[in-house]
Amino acid sequence: MQTNIEKLKSYRFLIFSILASGFFVLIANFFGKQIATTATDLLFVPLSGTFFILSIFIVTRFKGKGSHGIGYICFSGFAATWFVAELIWAISEISNHLSPFPEVDDYLYLAGYPLLLLFTYYYLKPLGIAVSKKMLGLATLTSLSFLTPTFYTIYSSNPAASLSQILWAGSYPIADSILLFPTVIGMMLFFKGDVSLLWSLMFFAILLNITADSGFFYLDVDRSYYSGNPIDMLYLWAYVLFSFGLYSHIKVFRKQKMKSYGNIDELK
Repeated sequence: MQTNIEKLKSYRFLIFSILASGFFVLIANFFGKQIATTATDLLFVPLSGTFFILSIFIVTRFKGKGSHGIGYICFSGFAATWFVAELIWAISEISNHLSPFPEVDDYLYLAGYPLLLLFTYYYLKPLGIAVSKKMLGLATLTSLSFLTPTFYTIYSSNPAASLSQILWAGSYPIADSILLFPTVIGMMLFFKGDVSLLWSLMFFAILLNITADSGFFYLDVDRSYYSGNPIDMLYLWAYVLFSFGLYSHIKVFRKQKMKSYGNIDELK
């Protein structure tokens, strides 16, 4: 287990990383959209790369054993698809050779969602006994409440669109609403005090990404989104939280403790 001093240092570095990345985006926007786009694209690559490398490292620790071992294999696949997607996006924007939507990176982003969903399942599985019917009901209601206004906006902005066009336009909101279900459960477990903040960082990261997707969607409908927009800070912060969540697990589940995979007591 981490000592209080180690936890304080982790929180301090986490807060610094969040503030630094946010400040970077705001400063870049101060110099104009073109600078903001290039600078933010370049920042996405190392941040997504960092959490991809950490995901590989933790997979080697768990070696596919137990719920967390299987979960982190799924997470590593998710991290790989999103890292490659960020790399493709950055190269395409910086070289000014963007192709019409949907692009290759969109398929990679979307391919990562099922893997992330599987990760949340195996991540929560050891805590299944702490999940009540009330929590399941609230998580379901939250997911549906998120999805309904999104589809209304898609239809109202283009009422002549076909069903397939509406479903494609809503692909990210659909994926986000599904992910919102385990995310709400994970965060409720945190606020109930069943798990620690560092264990919950993965779910806070997912929530930030869902919020960023929602902001991107409405800004895109309004034709006011551009790469490097301050809303992108949420995506960057999600990568930061993912990385710190992985790092905290690497520190907790040291090699000498790996005999008890998924031990709930290690997560508190």
